[in-house]
This record gives sequence, structure tokens and C-alpha cells, in this order.
Amino acid sequence: MIFWLLVACSGDGELKPADGNPFHEGIPTIKDIEWTCDAEANEWTFQVRTHNWTGGGWVWMGKSESNAEGHRIKSVEAAADGTSDRLKLTLNIEEDWRDASRGSSTRWLCSDIPQLSFLSTVYDARGQTVEDCRTWGLLPELWSRIDSAHDCETALDWPEAMDTGAR
Repeated sequence: MIFWLLVACSGDGELKPADGNPFHEGIPTIKDIEWTCDAEANEWTFQVRTHNWTGGGWVWMGKSESNAEGHRIKSVEAAADGTSDRLKLTLNIEEDWRDASRGSSTRWLCSDIPQLSFLSTVYDARGQTVEDCRTWGLLPELWSRIDSAHDCETALDWPEAMDTGAR
């Protein structure tokens, strides 16, 4: 076992397979996005499926530059051969907007959907560079005006992209 570790490590101490590349070489691209807002369960769910592995991504929701929030979305199912990834994020809806917490809860109600804009991004497998994105909602150009968000020009059809799940 120790011999394998010595052989697998390069001079910089990083574990690498025989071909020298620790990640699948394909650039991740978004295949599809599913999202719902369930008023009865008080939660939003986002799923992003990609071609090739990702290093995660972000989901943004907002009404304006000063009224937007971003949440990290993480991989929950990646193909062993590096050809696909599925990212998922579930957010609880907070009754008091001040209790919203990045990555676990949101201020946005299901009834806010018609006034919201959305952005989803995915990173390269190392989690360093945004490789693909989709935007949808009322103001798809909103994200170009928010420094911490990614400027995305690939818009989904709206309202056709609307899958509210609201009951």
C-alpha cells in the first residue's frame, strides 16, 4: 500500500493517475436545469445536470442589484468516467427574510417567482473557473450588474422555463 502511494504521488505531493491528469478533461456544460418551489413544503429545489464533471456552481435569485442572494450548489451524483454530473440545492423558505442563510435558506417565497431573476453557473472540475451558465426570469441581464455574480448571456425561455411547483 505504501508503495502505491509513493508511485501515485508526483514530486509536488499531489495524487495523480498514470496519465498525469487528476480530472476528466472535458469542460462542463449545462445539459438541463430543473427547479421547483413548493409552497406547502416551504422549500425551493434546484437541480443542474451537466455533461462532464464540475467543481460545483452557484444559484442566484433576486429582484434587483441590492436585493439578490447567491447559494453554492454541490455535486450529488457524478459519473465515474467523468462524463456527467448532477448538482442539487434545497433551500428552506424563511418566514422572516432576516433569518435567510446562504446555502440553506432563502427569503424568497413561491409567490415571488414572477418578480424574480435567476442565474445558475457551473465551475470547471477544479472549481476555479465558471465554464457555463444559464439565466432566466424577469431580468436576465440583472447579473451583469452584480459584482459577485457571473455575467451570463445564455438565457432560458421565460415563462416557458417556469416550473414553479407551487400548489
